Amino acid sequence: AGYVTGHFGKWHIGSVQPDSPTSPGGAGFDEWLSGLNFFDNNPYLSRNGKYEQIKGAGTVITMDATLDFLEKQNGKGKPIFIVTWFPSPHAPHPEIPKGMPNASRLYNDQDTNLKGYFREITLLDQQIGRLREKLRSLNIEQNTLLFYSSDNGGLDQKTSGGRAKKGSIYEGGLRIPAILEWPVRFSPKEIDTPCVSSDLYPTLLGIAGLKRGKGHPPLDGTDIMPIISGKKNKRAAIGFWHGFRNGQSTWNDRIIKALLDAKTAGKPNPHPERILKNVNEFESFDKQKLLGHAAWNAWPWKLHRIQTLKETRLELYNLETDPMESDDLLKKQKKRVDIMKSALEKWQKSVLDSWSGRDYSKKY
Repeated sequence: AGYVTGHFGKWHIGSVQPDSPTSPGGAGFDEWLSGLNFFDNNPYLSRNGKYEQIKGAGTVITMDATLDFLEKQNGKGKPIFIVTWFPSPHAPHPEIPKGMPNASRLYNDQDTNLKGYFREITLLDQQIGRLREKLRSLNIEQNTLLFYSSDNGGLDQKTSGGRAKKGSIYEGGLRIPAILEWPVRFSPKEIDTPCVSSDLYPTLLGIAGLKRGKGHPPLDGTDIMPIISGKKNKRAAIGFWHGFRNGQSTWNDRIIKALLDAKTAGKPNPHPERILKNVNEFESFDKQKLLGHAAWNAWPWKLHRIQTLKETRLELYNLETDPMESDDLLKKQKKRVDIMKSALEKWQKSVLDSWSGRDYSKKY
């Protein structure tokens, strides 16, 4: 579609090595300053595949790179697409707001053990302010689509907006607000139709006037522009799944520092296994073992399927009347449960198909 593209901040969906197809560059970004996972002060990052340590707060560094790219590319005749994934807030929460007296003690008067978490949210808020100021100073804010959201629920269960918190398949771990601003297209309003972050990709394709080509892998997301524009108010059911297996630890500074040190010393790559990680070799799975906590949101109904090595149990809630998921209606809605359970398990098996490589044919 002719866009110039940049990625800045946390990557966490592949490698940041220059010759990897799962790096930001391999994924199609023209410029990038990216970390493997979360990072905070004085981080090690990969700039277009070249490793470096940058002094300062990672969240500020991420926005600095975003604004530099935006200013450099503005007015060159190409539309601009930027993905900025902030590294904070994330434990151990060492970053503090900028330009505020006693910033390191901000929120110390609050009765909470999440003071550092709130300080990092304040710092992040400052960086969003910098971005909006830059858009206005470049006089492009009216025809810029600005989308902002979190990637999971809050850390404080009391304010997470639902049952439980980050890391849960209950609403406290999933339900987050999102903000979309595009003044030339939409006036301010509220939309209460549940959507999912997987919808961003097909929605952006539609906005750019692109269609998925023949043989494109299946997607969980859908184009939600009809919902945003008010032509529809319902989305198809959404699947969630957590805990199928434990995640793999990815230490940003440790790995990128090792890559930088080896490069500087002329030594071999200490992490060659990460170049083609999850590219050519795929696992196979027993589709009867759908372990973990999964859920099927067919608004307003939400079915939970929780499978351990010993048992599988189900829970059903009406999110419209019971947003905190406290009144299990499983025994009162047997037919609905059967339909939703079948749909959820079919989706879970399709996830394992993708994971095992059945949806991808290209080899590197």
